[in-house]
Amino acid sequence: MLVFQMAAPRDAFLRHFPRLFPSGETLGAPLRGPLVLTHSRWDRATGFWHLRAEGAPGIGHSGAGAAPVPPFPTRLLPTNAVYPQQALDHRIVNVDAGWLYRGGRLTRLAPAGAHSDFQRAESAHLLLTLAERSR
Repeated sequence: MLVFQMAAPRDAFLRHFPRLFPSGETLGAPLRGPLVLTHSRWDRATGFWHLRAEGAPGIGHSGAGAAPVPPFPTRLLPTNAVYPQQALDHRIVNVDAGWLYRGGRLTRLAPAGAHSDFQRAESAHLLLTLAERSR
């Protein structure tokens, strides 16, 4: 599952979905594959505004924090690069997209910042890589 710029507290998976992933004999929700989350420090909606409302930045700004399984950090890759299997072979993957999801001149001053700046070829490359690896 790929989620772009999620607007949720960084510890949402630990606080709200502690049984999201199967562990041992107890099966949680039906997520068996990786949960891949992009984040960008330029996402003002889940950074500045989420910080004001919730007291902490959101996942879309800083990546997933505390979770039932440790999140694995990696970077969004350009379309001509291949994602190594070990980068995506984790239950929760934090993908730092700050080098690309920065917003344009018009959105940098907008309240949301780069919150919706994921309509990129590199995003499709990540999505298609995950789809291909799920077979």
